[in-house]
Amino acid sequence: MLVCHGTASYAFPEYTSRQKALKLAGVLENGYFKSVKISSVFVKNIGEDDYYLQALLSDGSSRKWLLNRIREWTQTDELILSNNRALVFPSSATTDFGVLEKNDFYRTALNATAYVKTFGKHDVLEGKSLVLGILHFRILQEDDSNYLKTNKHGDRYRYALELENGTYEYLTYNDAFLLMQRSALLEEVPETVNVLRKSYKVKEMKKIPLRLEDELHDIWRFGIEVVFDKPIMTDADKFPYRVVEVKKKDLNTGRLKSSFFLQIVFPNAEKRTLVKGFRKHEYLHQVKIETDKEHQKRVILKAMVDPNVMELPPYVEVTDRNSVVVNYYRSQNRNLTQPPDLPVTQSPSEVPRSVFTPDKLETEFEKKYMKVLVLLRDSQQQQNMNLRINTYFKALEALKKASLSAENDIQITRALNQRDVLLRTLPKLIIRNVQMTILAKKLDQQETKPDPELSKELLAQLAQAERYASNDDQQYKIASLQKILR
Repeated sequence: MLVCHGTASYAFPEYTSRQKALKLAGVLENGYFKSVKISSVFVKNIGEDDYYLQALLSDGSSRKWLLNRIREWTQTDELILSNNRALVFPSSATTDFGVLEKNDFYRTALNATAYVKTFGKHDVLEGKSLVLGILHFRILQEDDSNYLKTNKHGDRYRYALELENGTYEYLTYNDAFLLMQRSALLEEVPETVNVLRKSYKVKEMKKIPLRLEDELHDIWRFGIEVVFDKPIMTDADKFPYRVVEVKKKDLNTGRLKSSFFLQIVFPNAEKRTLVKGFRKHEYLHQVKIETDKEHQKRVILKAMVDPNVMELPPYVEVTDRNSVVVNYYRSQNRNLTQPPDLPVTQSPSEVPRSVFTPDKLETEFEKKYMKVLVLLRDSQQQQNMNLRINTYFKALEALKKASLSAENDIQITRALNQRDVLLRTLPKLIIRNVQMTILAKKLDQQETKPDPELSKELLAQLAQAERYASNDDQQYKIASLQKILR
Protein backbone atom coordinates (compact mmCIF):
# COMPACT_ATOMS: atom_id res chain seq x y z
CA MET A 1 0.00 0.00 0.00
CA LEU A 2 1.51 3.33 -1.07
CA VAL A 3 -0.24 6.67 -1.26
CA CYS A 4 1.52 9.57 -2.97
CA HIS A 5 1.11 13.31 -2.58
CA GLY A 6 3.91 15.64 -3.68
CA THR A 7 5.01 18.89 -2.07
CA ALA A 8 7.67 21.47 -2.88
CA SER A 9 8.81 21.92 0.71
CA TYR A 10 12.26 20.69 1.71
CA ALA A 11 11.26 20.15 5.35
CA PHE A 12 8.76 17.44 6.10
CA PRO A 13 5.28 18.94 5.54
CA GLU A 14 2.78 19.55 8.33
CA TYR A 15 -0.29 19.19 6.12
CA THR A 16 -1.45 17.00 3.25
CA SER A 17 -4.36 16.53 0.85
CA ARG A 18 -7.87 15.54 1.91
CA GLN A 19 -7.72 12.15 0.17
CA LYS A 20 -4.37 11.33 1.72
CA ALA A 21 -5.54 12.42 5.20
CA LEU A 22 -8.64 10.23 4.98
CA LYS A 23 -6.59 7.15 4.09
CA LEU A 24 -4.05 7.85 6.82
CA ALA A 25 -6.81 8.24 9.41
CA GLY A 26 -8.10 4.79 8.53
CA VAL A 27 -4.63 3.29 8.91
CA LEU A 28 -4.05 4.84 12.35
CA GLU A 29 -7.33 3.74 13.96
CA ASN A 30 -6.99 0.98 16.58
CA GLY A 31 -3.28 1.63 16.85
CA TYR A 32 -1.45 2.95 19.91
CA PHE A 33 -0.03 6.36 20.79
CA LYS A 34 2.45 6.23 23.68
CA SER A 35 0.84 2.93 24.79
CA VAL A 36 -2.68 4.44 24.78
CA LYS A 37 -5.10 2.95 22.27
CA ILE A 38 -6.36 5.19 19.48
CA SER A 39 -10.17 5.13 19.50
CA SER A 40 -10.82 7.18 16.38
CA VAL A 41 -9.12 9.63 14.02
CA PHE A 42 -10.81 12.59 12.29
CA VAL A 43 -9.71 14.70 9.34
CA LYS A 44 -9.58 18.49 9.71
CA ASN A 45 -8.26 21.33 7.58
CA ILE A 46 -7.08 24.93 7.82
CA GLY A 47 -7.33 25.68 4.11
CA GLU A 48 -8.54 24.25 0.85
CA ASP A 49 -5.59 21.84 0.47
CA ASP A 50 -4.08 21.75 3.98
CA TYR A 51 -5.42 18.82 5.99
CA TYR A 52 -4.29 17.31 9.31
CA LEU A 53 -5.65 14.76 11.79
CA GLN A 54 -7.42 14.94 15.13
CA ALA A 55 -7.08 11.80 17.27
CA LEU A 56 -9.33 10.64 20.10
CA LEU A 57 -7.56 8.30 22.53
CA SER A 58 -9.05 5.67 24.82
CA ASP A 59 -8.10 7.73 27.91
CA GLY A 60 -10.49 10.46 26.73
CA SER A 61 -7.82 12.90 25.50
CA SER A 62 -7.93 14.49 22.07
CA ARG A 63 -4.86 15.57 20.14
CA LYS A 64 -4.09 17.56 17.01
CA TRP A 65 -1.73 15.56 14.80
CA LEU A 66 0.30 17.29 12.11
CA LEU A 67 1.99 15.12 9.49
CA ASN A 68 5.54 15.95 10.56
CA ARG A 69 4.76 14.92 14.14
CA ILE A 70 3.14 11.67 12.98
CA ARG A 71 6.32 10.85 11.08
CA GLU A 72 8.50 11.58 14.13
CA TRP A 73 6.34 9.38 16.38
CA THR A 74 6.55 6.47 13.96
CA GLN A 75 10.34 6.79 13.93
CA THR A 76 10.55 6.61 17.74
CA ASP A 77 7.86 3.92 18.15
CA GLU A 78 5.57 6.29 20.04
CA LEU A 79 2.97 5.66 17.34
CA ILE A 80 2.35 1.99 16.55
CA LEU A 81 -0.14 0.45 14.15
CA SER A 82 -2.34 -2.54 14.93
CA ASN A 83 -1.82 -6.07 13.58
CA ASN A 84 2.00 -5.93 13.62
CA ARG A 85 2.25 -3.30 10.90
CA ALA A 86 4.49 -0.25 10.61
CA LEU A 87 3.73 3.16 9.10
CA VAL A 88 6.48 4.33 6.74
CA PHE A 89 7.25 7.56 4.92
CA PRO A 90 9.59 6.62 2.04
CA SER A 91 10.48 10.25 1.28
CA SER A 92 11.70 12.78 3.83
CA ALA A 93 10.37 15.66 1.73
CA THR A 94 6.83 14.53 0.84
CA THR A 95 3.84 13.11 2.70
CA ASP A 96 3.88 9.88 0.71
CA PHE A 97 3.21 7.03 3.13
CA GLY A 98 2.97 3.27 3.08
CA VAL A 99 2.24 0.40 5.43
CA LEU A 100 4.78 -2.35 6.04
CA GLU A 101 3.09 -5.67 6.77
CA LYS A 102 5.82 -6.95 9.08
CA ASN A 103 4.64 -10.56 9.18
CA ASP A 104 4.64 -10.72 5.38
CA PHE A 105 8.12 -9.20 5.33
CA TYR A 106 9.42 -11.76 7.85
CA ARG A 107 8.13 -14.67 5.81
CA THR A 108 9.63 -13.24 2.65
CA ALA A 109 13.00 -12.56 4.30
CA LEU A 110 13.17 -15.98 5.94
CA ASN A 111 12.42 -17.77 2.68
CA ALA A 112 14.72 -15.60 0.57
CA THR A 113 17.96 -17.08 -0.72
CA ALA A 114 19.19 -13.98 -2.56
CA TYR A 115 19.03 -10.21 -2.23
CA VAL A 116 19.02 -7.79 -5.15
CA LYS A 117 21.18 -4.94 -3.90
CA THR A 118 20.65 -1.74 -5.87
CA PHE A 119 23.17 1.00 -5.18
CA GLY A 120 21.74 4.35 -4.15
CA LYS A 121 22.32 8.00 -4.91
CA HIS A 122 25.79 9.54 -4.69
CA ASP A 123 27.41 6.13 -5.18
CA VAL A 124 29.63 5.62 -8.23
CA LEU A 125 27.55 2.44 -8.75
CA GLU A 126 24.24 4.33 -8.54
CA GLY A 127 21.39 2.44 -10.19
CA LYS A 128 23.39 -0.74 -10.74
CA SER A 129 22.43 -4.00 -9.03
CA LEU A 130 24.17 -7.10 -7.71
CA VAL A 131 22.41 -10.32 -6.66
CA LEU A 132 23.94 -11.46 -3.37
CA GLY A 133 23.39 -14.71 -1.47
CA ILE A 134 21.64 -14.39 1.91
CA LEU A 135 23.09 -16.17 4.94
CA HIS A 136 20.87 -14.90 7.78
CA PHE A 137 18.03 -12.51 8.52
CA ARG A 138 17.55 -11.16 12.02
CA ILE A 139 15.80 -8.48 14.05
CA LEU A 140 18.21 -6.06 15.72
CA GLN A 141 18.45 -6.38 19.50
CA GLU A 142 20.27 -4.61 22.33
CA ASP A 143 23.58 -6.38 21.74
CA ASP A 144 23.70 -5.28 18.08
CA SER A 145 25.97 -2.33 17.30
CA ASN A 146 23.28 -0.60 15.22
CA TYR A 147 20.45 -1.15 17.73
CA LEU A 148 18.40 2.09 18.05
CA LYS A 149 20.79 3.88 15.68
CA THR A 150 19.24 5.90 12.87
CA ASN A 151 20.01 6.80 9.29
CA LYS A 152 20.37 10.40 8.11
CA HIS A 153 16.56 10.74 7.89
CA GLY A 154 16.03 9.73 11.52
CA ASP A 155 14.67 6.25 10.75
CA ARG A 156 15.83 3.54 13.15
CA TYR A 157 17.59 0.44 11.90
CA ARG A 158 15.34 -2.55 12.65
CA TYR A 159 16.71 -5.55 10.77
CA ALA A 160 19.94 -7.00 9.45
CA LEU A 161 20.59 -9.13 6.41
CA GLU A 162 23.85 -11.03 6.77
CA LEU A 163 25.05 -11.89 3.29
CA GLU A 164 27.20 -14.80 2.23
CA ASN A 165 30.01 -12.52 1.07
CA GLY A 166 30.48 -11.25 4.64
CA THR A 167 28.66 -7.92 4.33
CA TYR A 168 25.64 -6.68 6.26
CA GLU A 169 22.61 -4.75 5.11
CA TYR A 170 20.96 -2.83 7.95
CA LEU A 171 17.35 -2.07 7.20
CA THR A 172 14.83 0.46 8.50
CA TYR A 173 11.09 -0.05 8.21
CA ASN A 174 11.29 2.16 5.11
CA ASP A 175 14.00 -0.02 3.61
CA ALA A 176 11.99 -3.18 4.29
CA PHE A 177 8.90 -1.61 2.71
CA LEU A 178 10.82 -0.61 -0.42
CA LEU A 179 12.46 -4.05 -0.70
CA MET A 180 8.99 -5.58 -0.70
CA GLN A 181 7.81 -3.05 -3.28
CA ARG A 182 10.54 -3.96 -5.75
CA SER A 183 10.65 -7.70 -4.92
CA ALA A 184 14.32 -7.49 -3.97
CA LEU A 185 14.24 -10.62 -1.77
CA LEU A 186 14.28 -13.70 -3.98
CA GLU A 187 13.20 -17.16 -2.88
CA GLU A 188 13.92 -18.67 -6.29
CA VAL A 189 16.59 -17.23 -8.56
CA PRO A 190 16.36 -17.63 -12.36
CA GLU A 191 19.03 -19.91 -13.82
CA THR A 192 20.36 -17.05 -15.93
CA VAL A 193 21.13 -14.91 -12.86
CA ASN A 194 24.49 -15.24 -11.12
CA VAL A 195 24.21 -15.09 -7.34
CA LEU A 196 27.39 -13.74 -5.72
CA ARG A 197 28.03 -15.82 -2.60
CA LYS A 198 31.67 -15.06 -1.88
CA SER A 199 33.75 -11.93 -2.41
CA TYR A 200 36.56 -11.83 -4.95
CA LYS A 201 40.00 -11.77 -3.30
CA VAL A 202 42.71 -9.79 -5.10
CA LYS A 203 45.82 -11.91 -5.69
CA GLU A 204 48.04 -9.71 -7.86
CA MET A 205 48.29 -7.01 -10.50
CA LYS A 206 50.03 -7.29 -13.85
CA LYS A 207 51.13 -4.71 -16.39
CA ILE A 208 49.86 -5.01 -19.95
CA PRO A 209 52.41 -3.26 -22.20
CA LEU A 210 51.65 -0.47 -24.65
CA ARG A 211 50.65 -1.59 -28.11
CA LEU A 212 49.10 -0.10 -31.21
CA GLU A 213 45.34 -0.61 -31.09
CA ASP A 214 44.09 1.37 -34.08
CA GLU A 215 46.62 2.43 -36.66
CA LEU A 216 44.15 4.56 -38.62
CA HIS A 217 43.28 6.71 -35.61
CA ASP A 218 46.69 6.47 -33.95
CA ILE A 219 45.22 4.87 -30.83
CA TRP A 220 47.52 3.04 -28.43
CA ARG A 221 46.44 0.81 -25.60
CA PHE A 222 48.01 -0.41 -22.37
CA GLY A 223 46.46 -1.85 -19.27
CA ILE A 224 46.42 -3.21 -15.75
CA GLU A 225 45.22 -6.76 -15.15
CA VAL A 226 43.80 -7.39 -11.67
CA VAL A 227 43.88 -11.11 -10.86
CA PHE A 228 41.40 -12.59 -8.38
CA ASP A 229 41.04 -15.95 -6.65
CA LYS A 230 38.01 -17.17 -8.59
CA PRO A 231 36.13 -16.65 -11.87
CA ILE A 232 34.51 -13.23 -12.18
CA MET A 233 30.73 -13.62 -12.46
CA THR A 234 30.07 -9.87 -12.55
CA ASP A 235 29.48 -7.95 -15.77
CA ALA A 236 32.09 -5.40 -16.80
CA ASP A 237 29.67 -2.49 -16.43
CA LYS A 238 29.64 -3.13 -12.66
CA PHE A 239 33.26 -1.90 -12.48
CA PRO A 240 32.86 1.87 -13.04
CA TYR A 241 35.56 4.54 -13.03
CA ARG A 242 35.80 8.05 -11.64
CA VAL A 243 38.37 10.85 -11.49
CA VAL A 244 38.94 12.28 -8.02
CA GLU A 245 40.65 15.59 -7.30
CA VAL A 246 42.70 15.78 -4.10
CA LYS A 247 44.01 19.15 -2.89
CA LYS A 248 47.06 19.32 -0.63
CA LYS A 249 49.12 22.23 0.59
CA ASP A 250 52.48 22.64 -1.14
CA LEU A 251 55.16 22.73 1.58
CA ASN A 252 57.30 25.15 -0.44
CA THR A 253 54.70 27.70 -1.56
CA GLY A 254 51.95 27.15 1.03
CA ARG A 255 49.39 27.04 -1.77
CA LEU A 256 46.90 24.27 -2.42
CA LYS A 257 48.01 21.91 -5.15
CA SER A 258 45.63 19.61 -6.99
CA SER A 259 46.35 15.99 -7.79
CA PHE A 260 44.03 13.84 -9.86
CA PHE A 261 43.45 10.12 -9.34
CA LEU A 262 41.75 7.76 -11.75
CA GLN A 263 39.86 5.11 -9.80
CA ILE A 264 38.32 1.85 -10.99
CA VAL A 265 35.84 0.49 -8.43
CA PHE A 266 35.44 -3.25 -7.79
CA PRO A 267 32.36 -4.18 -5.72
CA ASN A 268 32.12 -7.53 -3.91
CA ALA A 269 35.92 -7.63 -3.68
CA GLU A 270 38.54 -7.45 -0.95
CA LYS A 271 42.29 -7.28 -0.48
CA ARG A 272 43.46 -9.62 2.29
CA THR A 273 47.17 -9.70 1.52
CA LEU A 274 49.79 -7.24 0.31
CA VAL A 275 49.36 -6.65 -3.42
CA LYS A 276 52.39 -5.09 -5.04
CA GLY A 277 51.66 -1.99 -7.11
CA PHE A 278 53.66 -0.03 -9.68
CA ARG A 279 55.47 3.27 -9.40
CA LYS A 280 54.70 4.07 -13.04
CA HIS A 281 53.03 2.54 -16.07
CA GLU A 282 52.86 4.85 -19.08
CA TYR A 283 50.88 7.92 -17.91
CA LEU A 284 49.72 6.21 -14.70
CA HIS A 285 51.68 6.97 -11.53
CA GLN A 286 51.52 5.38 -8.05
CA VAL A 287 49.36 2.49 -9.25
CA LYS A 288 47.93 0.46 -6.37
CA ILE A 289 44.94 -1.46 -5.07
CA GLU A 290 43.31 0.01 -1.95
CA THR A 291 40.45 -1.09 0.29
CA ASP A 292 37.46 1.26 0.08
CA LYS A 293 37.04 2.49 3.67
CA GLU A 294 33.50 3.76 3.09
CA HIS A 295 31.94 0.60 1.65
CA GLN A 296 31.94 -3.06 2.62
CA LYS A 297 33.79 -5.53 0.40
CA ARG A 298 34.95 -3.01 -2.17
CA VAL A 299 38.43 -2.28 -3.53
CA ILE A 300 39.72 0.50 -5.76
CA LEU A 301 42.40 0.39 -8.45
CA LYS A 302 43.93 3.81 -8.02
CA ALA A 303 46.47 5.75 -10.09
CA MET A 304 47.59 9.37 -10.25
CA VAL A 305 47.04 10.87 -13.70
CA ASP A 306 47.25 14.09 -15.62
CA PRO A 307 43.68 14.50 -16.92
CA ASN A 308 45.00 16.40 -19.94
CA VAL A 309 46.61 13.25 -21.37
CA MET A 310 43.46 11.13 -21.04
CA GLU A 311 41.87 11.51 -24.46
CA LEU A 312 39.67 8.44 -23.97
CA PRO A 313 38.02 6.90 -20.91
CA PRO A 314 39.23 3.51 -19.61
CA TYR A 315 37.55 0.35 -20.80
CA VAL A 316 36.99 -2.70 -18.58
CA GLU A 317 37.04 -6.33 -19.72
CA VAL A 318 36.16 -9.44 -17.72
CA THR A 319 38.43 -12.31 -18.78
CA ASP A 320 38.12 -16.09 -18.54
CA ARG A 321 41.28 -16.33 -16.41
CA ASN A 322 39.92 -15.05 -13.07
CA SER A 323 40.83 -11.45 -13.84
CA VAL A 324 39.61 -8.04 -14.89
CA VAL A 325 41.60 -6.01 -17.40
CA VAL A 326 41.40 -2.22 -17.29
CA ASN A 327 42.42 -0.81 -20.67
CA TYR A 328 43.82 2.70 -20.91
CA TYR A 329 44.30 4.63 -24.14
CA ARG A 330 46.46 7.36 -25.53
CA SER A 331 46.11 9.09 -28.87
CA GLN A 332 47.06 12.26 -30.65
CA ASN A 333 43.68 12.29 -32.42
CA ARG A 334 41.71 14.99 -30.60
CA ASN A 335 38.48 14.17 -32.46
CA LEU A 336 37.99 10.91 -30.55
CA THR A 337 35.46 10.87 -27.71
CA GLN A 338 34.74 7.13 -27.35
CA PRO A 339 37.01 4.10 -27.06
CA PRO A 340 37.14 1.64 -29.97
CA ASP A 341 35.08 -1.54 -29.92
CA LEU A 342 37.02 -4.33 -28.26
CA PRO A 343 36.26 -8.04 -27.95
CA VAL A 344 35.00 -8.54 -24.41
CA THR A 345 35.07 -11.98 -22.78
CA GLN A 346 32.22 -11.58 -20.31
CA SER A 347 31.94 -13.88 -19.01
CA PRO A 348 24.23 -24.70 21.12
CA SER A 349 24.35 -24.27 24.80
CA GLU A 350 21.53 -25.13 27.25
CA VAL A 351 18.15 -25.08 25.61
CA PRO A 352 16.27 -21.94 26.72
CA ARG A 353 12.99 -22.54 28.48
CA SER A 354 9.83 -21.76 26.58
CA VAL A 355 7.47 -19.10 27.86
CA PHE A 356 4.54 -21.43 27.24
CA THR A 357 3.73 -24.92 28.50
CA PRO A 358 2.89 -28.02 26.41
CA ASP A 359 -0.65 -28.35 27.76
CA LYS A 360 -1.58 -24.78 26.80
CA LEU A 361 -0.50 -24.59 23.16
CA GLU A 362 -2.57 -21.97 21.40
CA THR A 363 -0.85 -20.85 18.22
CA GLU A 364 0.76 -22.61 15.28
CA PHE A 365 4.08 -21.02 16.21
CA GLU A 366 3.97 -22.41 19.74
CA LYS A 367 3.27 -25.93 18.47
CA LYS A 368 6.13 -25.80 16.00
CA TYR A 369 8.55 -24.17 18.43
CA MET A 370 7.85 -26.89 20.99
CA LYS A 371 8.93 -29.47 18.38
CA VAL A 372 12.21 -27.57 18.12
CA LEU A 373 12.78 -27.77 21.86
CA VAL A 374 12.10 -31.52 21.83
CA LEU A 375 14.64 -32.01 19.03
CA LEU A 376 17.25 -29.95 20.88
CA ARG A 377 16.80 -31.91 24.09
CA ASP A 378 17.00 -35.22 22.16
CA SER A 379 20.18 -34.14 20.40
CA GLN A 380 21.95 -33.17 23.61
CA GLN A 381 21.23 -36.62 25.06
CA GLN A 382 22.64 -38.30 21.95
CA GLN A 383 26.10 -39.83 22.49
CA ASN A 384 26.76 -40.50 18.80
CA MET A 385 28.16 -37.23 17.45
CA ASN A 386 27.00 -37.84 13.88
CA LEU A 387 23.44 -38.42 15.06
CA ARG A 388 23.63 -35.35 17.30
CA ILE A 389 24.73 -33.16 14.40
CA ASN A 390 22.00 -34.54 12.13
CA THR A 391 19.40 -33.84 14.83
CA TYR A 392 20.66 -30.26 15.08
CA PHE A 393 20.13 -29.89 11.32
CA LYS A 394 16.55 -31.17 11.78
CA ALA A 395 16.10 -28.57 14.53
CA LEU A 396 17.23 -25.84 12.12
CA GLU A 397 14.58 -26.90 9.61
CA ALA A 398 11.97 -26.98 12.38
CA LEU A 399 13.05 -23.50 13.50
CA LYS A 400 12.51 -22.16 10.00
CA LYS A 401 8.97 -23.58 9.98
CA ALA A 402 8.32 -22.04 13.39
CA SER A 403 9.67 -18.67 12.22
CA LEU A 404 7.41 -18.68 9.19
CA SER A 405 4.37 -19.19 11.42
CA ALA A 406 5.32 -16.39 13.86
CA GLU A 407 2.69 -13.72 14.40
CA ASN A 408 4.62 -11.05 16.27
CA ASP A 409 8.12 -9.69 16.90
CA ILE A 410 8.59 -11.56 20.19
CA GLN A 411 7.93 -14.94 18.59
CA ILE A 412 10.17 -14.43 15.59
CA THR A 413 12.95 -12.96 17.74
CA ARG A 414 12.85 -16.03 19.97
CA ALA A 415 13.10 -18.36 16.98
CA LEU A 416 15.90 -16.40 15.30
CA ASN A 417 17.90 -16.20 18.55
CA GLN A 418 17.69 -19.98 18.91
CA ARG A 419 18.74 -20.39 15.29
CA ASP A 420 21.81 -18.20 15.84
CA VAL A 421 22.84 -20.25 18.89
CA LEU A 422 22.67 -23.40 16.77
CA LEU A 423 24.64 -21.89 13.92
CA ARG A 424 27.40 -20.74 16.27
CA THR A 425 27.62 -24.23 17.76
CA LEU A 426 27.44 -26.43 14.66
CA PRO A 427 30.79 -25.49 13.03
CA LYS A 428 32.67 -26.25 16.28
CA LEU A 429 30.86 -29.58 16.70
CA ILE A 430 31.44 -30.63 13.11
CA ILE A 431 35.14 -29.75 13.18
CA ARG A 432 35.62 -31.72 16.39
CA ASN A 433 33.61 -34.66 15.05
CA VAL A 434 35.63 -34.89 11.84
CA GLN A 435 38.93 -34.51 13.70
CA MET A 436 38.04 -37.31 16.14
CA THR A 437 36.78 -39.58 13.34
CA ILE A 438 40.00 -39.18 11.35
CA LEU A 439 42.10 -39.77 14.47
CA ALA A 440 40.11 -42.90 15.34
CA LYS A 441 40.67 -44.29 11.84
CA LYS A 442 44.41 -43.72 12.14
CA LEU A 443 44.55 -45.47 15.50
CA ASP A 444 42.53 -48.43 14.26
CA GLN A 445 45.23 -50.70 12.81
CA GLN A 446 42.63 -53.00 11.30
CA GLU A 447 41.14 -50.24 9.15
CA THR A 448 43.24 -50.39 6.01
CA LYS A 449 40.81 -49.12 3.37
CA PRO A 450 39.09 -45.71 3.33
CA ASP A 451 35.32 -45.69 3.74
CA PRO A 452 33.91 -43.62 0.82
CA GLU A 453 30.44 -43.34 2.35
CA LEU A 454 31.83 -42.04 5.63
CA SER A 455 34.07 -39.56 3.81
CA LYS A 456 31.08 -38.36 1.80
CA GLU A 457 29.04 -37.82 4.98
CA LEU A 458 31.88 -35.96 6.70
CA LEU A 459 32.50 -33.76 3.66
CA ALA A 460 28.80 -32.88 3.59
CA GLN A 461 29.02 -31.86 7.26
CA LEU A 462 32.13 -29.76 6.55
CA ALA A 463 30.34 -28.01 3.69
CA GLN A 464 27.67 -26.89 6.16
CA ALA A 465 30.32 -25.87 8.69
CA GLU A 466 32.10 -23.82 6.02
CA ARG A 467 28.88 -21.96 5.27
CA TYR A 468 28.44 -20.86 8.87
CA ALA A 469 32.02 -20.68 10.16
CA SER A 470 32.44 -17.47 12.16
CA ASN A 471 36.19 -16.85 11.89
CA ASP A 472 39.31 -17.51 9.83
CA ASP A 473 40.58 -20.16 12.26
CA GLN A 474 37.48 -22.27 11.70
CA GLN A 475 37.72 -21.77 7.94
CA TYR A 476 41.36 -22.90 8.00
CA LYS A 477 40.57 -26.04 9.99
CA ILE A 478 37.67 -26.88 7.69
CA ALA A 479 39.83 -26.48 4.57
CA SER A 480 42.53 -28.71 6.09
CA LEU A 481 40.04 -31.43 6.98
CA GLN A 482 38.46 -31.29 3.53
CA LYS A 483 41.89 -31.76 1.98
CA ILE A 484 42.56 -34.82 4.14
CA LEU A 485 39.22 -36.43 3.31
CA ARG A 486 39.57 -35.82 -0.41
